[in-house]
Amino acid sequence: MKKMLIIASGLIPLAFIFYPVFFVSTASCVPPESHYAPIPEYSNLYSFPKFNIPEAKSAGSVNLTTVIIVPEYKDTYTQEYAGGARVAAGGPITTGMLKVFKSFAGSLGEDVQAQLVAKGMTTKGPYAMSEVTYPDKKGADLTVSTNIIFDINYSSTAKYIGERSFTGGVYGKMYSSVMTVGMKVYYQMLEPLSEEKMWIKKLDLGVQEFPFTYAMQQERYVTGSDGCGGYYYGWRDTNTYIYDERVKIFSDVLKSSYPQIMKTAWNYLDMDEMLNLKQKSQEIRESKRY
Repeated sequence: MKKMLIIASGLIPLAFIFYPVFFVSTASCVPPESHYAPIPEYSNLYSFPKFNIPEAKSAGSVNLTTVIIVPEYKDTYTQEYAGGARVAAGGPITTGMLKVFKSFAGSLGEDVQAQLVAKGMTTKGPYAMSEVTYPDKKGADLTVSTNIIFDINYSSTAKYIGERSFTGGVYGKMYSSVMTVGMKVYYQMLEPLSEEKMWIKKLDLGVQEFPFTYAMQQERYVTGSDGCGGYYYGWRDTNTYIYDERVKIFSDVLKSSYPQIMKTAWNYLDMDEMLNLKQKSQEIRESKRY
């Protein structure tokens, strides 16, 4: 009985000696359970509502030929109109927003063409301005162009709102901020060869303010050994967006504005006024000896 007590009493201090070792080992080598947040997916970014033609004449029934130009944009940073082929470094329009604009411009160009055909005119295009050939310019009476000016601004500081592990094991920091979007649409008619502006009208769609969130991906790197055959890790920025709500907001702004833009185009592109401009276009050509 005495031997059993001695052995038992000897086990107690051994347990206290080995317990801290076991606890440290478990805490260092077993990763905590991960809970992944879904990455927001934004659908239907690139489709825009078609304009319903209120009336239509026979195709080619009006003696007027127009070249249609795909809409271009400029913003507070990009001082020259761009057709969507480039993004100004550091500008307010992101690459994701640019993709949305290119789809918007394509739809708008096709709908303007459909409007002019419905008014009885002959059309060429839609083209980028740089793609219009000399024969098309010479054979056209007018060039119809639609340009957009964006005034997009963001609050000077973004608010840090937390960190998450996202689906696929991507880790990121989340932020919230505020953006304002101002938009003006300019409808223009030009003499095709000289590109001289003959007529400009404007639609001001005002300024709207939107809160938005985004997440920036973090990159894991080794900071040291954990003593268990593994490593300790830290995280650093990669300047890569996991998601960016601005793209969705920009698409929604363009979608909501689209019907008004097209209705205004229908009213502005008046056949009688354009026939009058055709005569002035011919006068410009004669004066410039085209």
